[in-house]
Amino acid sequence: MKKVLSLLLMLAMLLSVTSAFAAEETINLGCLQDISGPTSSLGNMVTAGAQWAVDEINAAGGVGGKKINLIVYDTKGDVTEAINAYTRAVSSDNVSAIIGPPVANIALAIAPESENNDVPILGFAIDTKCQVKPDGTPYKNMFAFQPNAIQQATIMARYAMKNGFKKFGVIYNEGNAYSLSLQAPFIETVTADGGEVAKTVTYTANDKDFKTLLQPIVDAEVDAIFVPNYTQELILIAQQARALGYEGSLICGLDACPPFNTLFGEPCDGIYFINNVDGTEANLQAMIAAVKEKTGVDATNKFFLGYDVANILKGIFETVGTNPVDVRAAVENVTGYAGLTGNITIDPATHMPKGLEMVMFKYEDVTPIMLERYSAD
Repeated sequence: MKKVLSLLLMLAMLLSVTSAFAAEETINLGCLQDISGPTSSLGNMVTAGAQWAVDEINAAGGVGGKKINLIVYDTKGDVTEAINAYTRAVSSDNVSAIIGPPVANIALAIAPESENNDVPILGFAIDTKCQVKPDGTPYKNMFAFQPNAIQQATIMARYAMKNGFKKFGVIYNEGNAYSLSLQAPFIETVTADGGEVAKTVTYTANDKDFKTLLQPIVDAEVDAIFVPNYTQELILIAQQARALGYEGSLICGLDACPPFNTLFGEPCDGIYFINNVDGTEANLQAMIAAVKEKTGVDATNKFFLGYDVANILKGIFETVGTNPVDVRAAVENVTGYAGLTGNITIDPATHMPKGLEMVMFKYEDVTPIMLERYSAD
């Protein structure tokens, strides 16, 4: 009996040592995304890009021999779910960093919570309130890795004005932080540059019949309608505008990027949109083809955002280690990272990128046509 107990004790000790060794050989990286919620197409694409990068890193030997373990948390598009998942990531799973969501409402909920911990969140929410507190100082752990709403709206407005659009209508979701954050700087830029916003209308998340709301905009004979809304709403708005006989253009944000053209169900002529990447570039086309062949996924802009951030973290882990405090300090000082989404430098005063270009596109039938690169700075 004593021999059996001794053997069991030795096995337990061996398992404990093995588990500790395994833990030391793994770097836990969180990925907090809307996997099954209303904007799941965005969250799944960020996750796919991050996982692709992690697989590449691990296949090449990891970081100093340690493999990265990407732990995916589903926010379900719900702020309570998101906060619970965030708490689990930083308290139980001991992640060194978190790849954050592209959805402003979720990031806004997490931001105050993040002040109580030391784990940096490298996200893509473009509402500046996700990174900057009301007193003008940044949340210590909240970072954005694409141009903010003011920069994106400025790019879209200046492109439209430069290319002959002078009179605009605007329709946006008054309960959505993403829509709210884009409409005001777009209107301000158009007005400051000598254009006219003839009609602005709002709606709520429960609205599905937009014809009544759109009719005054159509009647105003605008050159273009600015539609800074999520993909599902954007599709309905675009379809119903066409049904009303509107033949002008629609100026849209990132949610008109592919796969919008395949979801829309009809030609997309006259729809302009902003994008993080130019998918016609040879290196991106090669990656898109490789991803499609291996996973069946059509890599779009959010894929490359997730890919870039995972690789930025790889470089940080190699340089400063995996202590979240050190990682956070390094994230704040990212400078000149040449990523697939552009040349990334984080401003320590805002925790947002400086001078990062974006690309304007339009659709011809269902084909995206690259028009011009722009930076708001």
